[in-house]
Amino acid sequence: MKEHIKLYGSSPNTYLPLEKKWNNNSLSQLFSLLLGDFRPWDNKFLDCNVNLYNANFIYHDFEHRMLHIGFGDWLIDEEIDSPSREEFPDYVNESNSCKINVDNYLEFRKKWVELKQQLPSFAIIYRDDKDWIDCKGFDTQAEMESFVQNYQPEAVH
Repeated sequence: MKEHIKLYGSSPNTYLPLEKKWNNNSLSQLFSLLLGDFRPWDNKFLDCNVNLYNANFIYHDFEHRMLHIGFGDWLIDEEIDSPSREEFPDYVNESNSCKINVDNYLEFRKKWVELKQQLPSFAIIYRDDKDWIDCKGFDTQAEMESFVQNYQPEAVH
């Protein structure tokens, strides 16, 4: 497992990071979208290369079928200049966005919606050794910790 964010269930129907260091990896950008601007029905990103939400963006690199999901500081602070649509390919990087394959995001989105319906007490968002991002729910923190410590890569996606 390359990186992960451990979450605990909070009310109402929300997950929050269990550890303060959650923002030290690219998954924090994806989590920011999930926490604030997540729209499981929205597929505009499949047709449009730059999609802006309240505080997040999804940039679609059509050539490589990759999404870059990030927090747009300029969306909440008018004093910060935003990149133009033409500048987005040069703007996105590992520190300001979470890179995820389109198919991976579509599968992840479906699993996240299912997880939120089940509402286990704990959840994890993780990137495996093949760069596939997934999520999983747990009834106890001990089960989640055990999953992280004993993680074994699953079948190739």
